[in-house]
Amino acid sequence: MMSIAVEASTSSSSSSAAALRVLIVEDLPRVQAALRELIDEPGRLEVAGVADTESQAIADYQALQPDAVVIDLSLRQGTGLGVITALRRSEAATGRRPLLIVLTNHAFPVLETACRNAGADHFLDKSRDFRQVRALLEQARGA
Repeated sequence: MMSIAVEASTSSSSSSAAALRVLIVEDLPRVQAALRELIDEPGRLEVAGVADTESQAIADYQALQPDAVVIDLSLRQGTGLGVITALRRSEAATGRRPLLIVLTNHAFPVLETACRNAGADHFLDKSRDFRQVRALLEQARGA
């Protein structure tokens, strides 16, 4: 029954089926809004959800199954590093490997090393590399 629903939605709108789905993990509303504006483009890239705590990010990831996650290190509760660790740990059970992009104001080498060791694919400085998020998502989509 579930596969019939998926097939029906795929046949009615093949362009949205090709969209790369992104979960934003960020606690500042202004940055959330800026990321939505940067990312959202119907049929290509779409924001599947926004989480502002570590526990919400993990729950939203499990529920939404996004293709990519943009993660801030400083959250309202928990850390982005905790999110990365949990998502990479869940790979064995789910067989899914989302693209993980860290976007932080704390772009220190020691934090980059920790994030990459935990499984982050990219580590970006918010003030310098913000727009690069879009390019990385487009590249992952194959556009």
